[in-house]
Amino acid sequence: MKMNNQINAKNIWKSFENNELQGWLVFALNNMNTEPIKENLIIEIDGDYFNNLDEFFCTLGEEINGVAGYFGRNILALYDCLRGDFGVESIKKLTWKNHQKSKKLFKSKFNEILQTFEDFNVEINLQ
Repeated sequence: MKMNNQINAKNIWKSFENNELQGWLVFALNNMNTEPIKENLIIEIDGDYFNNLDEFFCTLGEEINGVAGYFGRNILALYDCLRGDFGVESIKKLTWKNHQKSKKLFKSKFNEILQTFEDFNVEINLQ
């Protein structure tokens, strides 16, 4: 896809099988552009738009870093990304629409994700 310039829009990963999503996240990590460094980002995600943790990380990565963007592929990697060097100096606010769906899907991981953002002083708005 990259060689054929087919990675030119967000959500290409939506057509992938669940077992292909971690591969996409590895691709995104290895091909990300971190310039310019962003500060005090205000981001919005929608729980209706992803159905598992891998899709959550694909959505988050593209919301923060654009097409084929990366911002973690598990909670430990999310923590590393929030520390810096992944295109973002800081995130000011995260709005999570339809968070109840995510909370049901992710179970205890939902609270771990929230705690990770809170550890970096990200204001969280659950809708």
